[in-house]
Amino acid sequence: MPSKQILTVFGATGIQGGSVARAMLTDPTTAQQFHVRAVTRDPSKPGAQALAELGAELIKADMEDKDSLRVALQNAYGVFLVTNFMERLDHIAETRQGKNAADICKETGVKHLVWSSLPHVSKISNGKYTAALHFDSKARVDEHIRALSIPHTILHVGTYIKFLIESLEPLSTDNGSPYRLSFPKPANIETELPLIDAAADVGKFVKAIFLNPEASLGRLFSAYSRYYTIGGIIEIIKKNGVDAVYEATDSEVFKAGMGAKGVPEFFQDDLVQVIEFGVEYGFFGGVGNGDAHKLVKEPLTSLEETLKSSAHFAGLVKG
Repeated sequence: MPSKQILTVFGATGIQGGSVARAMLTDPTTAQQFHVRAVTRDPSKPGAQALAELGAELIKADMEDKDSLRVALQNAYGVFLVTNFMERLDHIAETRQGKNAADICKETGVKHLVWSSLPHVSKISNGKYTAALHFDSKARVDEHIRALSIPHTILHVGTYIKFLIESLEPLSTDNGSPYRLSFPKPANIETELPLIDAAADVGKFVKAIFLNPEASLGRLFSAYSRYYTIGGIIEIIKKNGVDAVYEATDSEVFKAGMGAKGVPEFFQDDLVQVIEFGVEYGFFGGVGNGDAHKLVKEPLTSLEETLKSSAHFAGLVKG
């Protein structure tokens, strides 16, 4: 039999990379076609060892170290690349790391790079919104990948359901107080969000992309389960046992709340502009040239299903 194609997965112990690694390793079709090389900075971590038990090759690499990237990408046919802005809250470092990996993909002759990105907010808005740094930092890597002419697919990932669940907070210290979900104006109950259970579903999208290169190379897809209005999200949360309300706040009030949680000021501005951009242009900014849902053969995870499987949400449900 011919040898398997090597698929290098970055962030293999994280939310997106872990989803991709598990999806490729546990599907008989992809497990037979691809050898998964799981990149981590610490192969001894339990998450890494769990992937090894599924058949992954563990490899230690750092996206600031091009020599380690050369080892991780040696003879790789495909790559799933993701960076972690939240780890350091450093948009310059995120762009640098993504470009480093892209440079080595070009150098080693990778045949299909799948890059997890986000819309270029400042460009799409013609300079109206320039503070959405954690979107633009990824989008700048898109441009670098295209300039290098690497065979690629770009994937814009929607709003994490996990983020919404963890954003719920009690309105007061009263035990019977409902929980509040807050966004800055102009977001309102009719605002739509493309939700995704990233741990469960990013791998389904990426697997479909790698299995259908003729339909995915050179394209930009959006990954989400479906769009939900904020009002609809509140109703589903309530139906699943948590009394919840939506509260639209002024941007300064919203930022003050973030500041009280230790969020730095630049990221407060970032989050406000992401919401403002999403209301005006849509979360994905109207960009993209394909519907990834047509490629995915497995059912995607609904908001209801994620709530029922979430330990954090279960802790909010009144006994």
